[in-house]
Amino acid sequence: MSRIDPARWIPVGVLGRPKGLQGAIWLRPFNDDIEALRVGLTVRLKREGLGEKTLSIATLSQDGKGITVTFTGERTREAVEPLVLAEVSVRRGDFAPLGEGEFYHSDMPGAAVLGASGETLGEVVEVLAYPSIDALVVRTPKGDREVPMTESNLVSIDAEAGVVVLADGALDDEG
Repeated sequence: MSRIDPARWIPVGVLGRPKGLQGAIWLRPFNDDIEALRVGLTVRLKREGLGEKTLSIATLSQDGKGITVTFTGERTREAVEPLVLAEVSVRRGDFAPLGEGEFYHSDMPGAAVLGASGETLGEVVEVLAYPSIDALVVRTPKGDREVPMTESNLVSIDAEAGVVVLADGALDDEG
């Protein structure tokens, strides 16, 4: 049974300032993969002072300066100005299906972390994406630890089941 909730909203970016007079607004995605965003998709916008609002994407375009989006029913600059700095979220169920052994970073927090022998070591609290490598932040009884996601540190990851198995020594103190 999967622990991944398809109805959960996952933040994917933040809206910037309006572009032009026809309701277009800049979108700054949190990562380069914007596959989850498409015309017709319902997204949640959330910002202090705005509260939460769900809108459908009417257009989505990428140009040399970034990504612009328009929303159904929001066709003027004045209509989208209140949306500036709103966080854009997509339902987890709207993400593209993954191949065998792949996972989304957003699926990992809460996963149990086990040692190669099956002993409980802690829980994933975050996945950090560094320019050179991703790292799991594992909450252990001794505090939070970063574990680089390398073949030598990872035995297996099962995002659906919420289990990460680390190799022996992956959490050892550096000497």
